[in-house]
Amino acid sequence: MNSCNSDLRDVWAVVTRPLHQAEAISKRIEQSGGNVIRFPVIEIKAPRDTARLHALLRRLPDFDWLVFVSANAVRTGLHAIANAGVSRPQLNIAAVGTRTAQVLQQHGWDVDLVAKPPFNSEALLAEPVLRQVRGKHFLIFRGESGRELLRDTLQSRGALVNYAECYRRTPARSDPALLEEAWSRQRLDVIMITSVEGIENLINIVGHGNRTRLLRTDLVAAGQRVKKAAHDHGWLAPVVVASDATDDAMLAALISWRNSRSPAQQ
Repeated sequence: MNSCNSDLRDVWAVVTRPLHQAEAISKRIEQSGGNVIRFPVIEIKAPRDTARLHALLRRLPDFDWLVFVSANAVRTGLHAIANAGVSRPQLNIAAVGTRTAQVLQQHGWDVDLVAKPPFNSEALLAEPVLRQVRGKHFLIFRGESGRELLRDTLQSRGALVNYAECYRRTPARSDPALLEEAWSRQRLDVIMITSVEGIENLINIVGHGNRTRLLRTDLVAAGQRVKKAAHDHGWLAPVVVASDATDDAMLAALISWRNSRSPAQQ
């Protein structure tokens, strides 16, 4: 098969996104002839401290920048703003990636700054406008216990930073028997994973009894950090790296994985 062939016939792929985010890429895989096992490893839930969140949101006009780190941060953050009865502020809006920006725009919010590939905090911080931020007030919309890089770097540049923690991620309650059956029937070829936390949850959900099977299953990982996490956990099978966690990039990596397999494997 040549490198541009997008035929996914006979491929059995596990999509581990939360259910509300999994359908778009699942349908695209199926439209290319592939088979999808929907197996969420993360659930998105309300934050523990909604009172603190609402108190911060009532101060929105005090901030210079609002930063949204993910599509989930947009959906939950805008919902929280609406529930707090706060009018949309006329502030600078930054998004960590094109998908995050698209969701903001779908809700009618203009976006002033979007991180370039690979659509992560490092890329956003590299933007010239965020290098001179002394005295500026930032509110970062994110989940509980996210990465600290954005806050720490902005503070080191003289900015004042608060978190609007508008959701939390918890391990999903997916049934490992679904994967056990797929492995037994030889209908599980590759797993698609988009975060370090997702790797850890997947290993815990599958459990010790199927750990060797899991680590011998090919992986499509969203970025080098996720690949490193897989290898840190002892992953034995090939890991194909997507350029980022967007559906387009993950699908392109899945197609690359398919096209790289030997005829005997296909």
